[in-house]
Amino acid sequence: MEILTIDGVTLPAPNEYKVQLSDLDSSGTGRTEDGVLVRERVRGGVAKISLRWDALSTADCAKVLNATAPDNFTVRYFFGEMRTAKMYAGDRTADLKAARDGQAVWEAAVNLIEF
Repeated sequence: MEILTIDGVTLPAPNEYKVQLSDLDSSGTGRTEDGVLVRERVRGGVAKISLRWDALSTADCAKVLNATAPDNFTVRYFFGEMRTAKMYAGDRTADLKAARDGQAVWEAAVNLIEF
């Protein structure tokens, strides 16, 4: 089962896959002088997907980094069902774990954040 595609490109299955849903509040949100919260939620359920791959080939690592390079993209992801969202990538990392005889093993991580 494909759990993650970016602009139609299926990414390798990650070793870590976390979906976080957050609320966005207006600038009018805050606390009164006596500590009572005044909340103006403007949007709920904004998705952030944290992904990590433990052992990628150079080609698969490049696939992940290239797919997440544009300033925005369409992501289809699994969260109980397949969902679609316009997202951007936060920090992207690729750590070389081993290299031998022209082959490499990479660990990669990225956060995908919904617009």
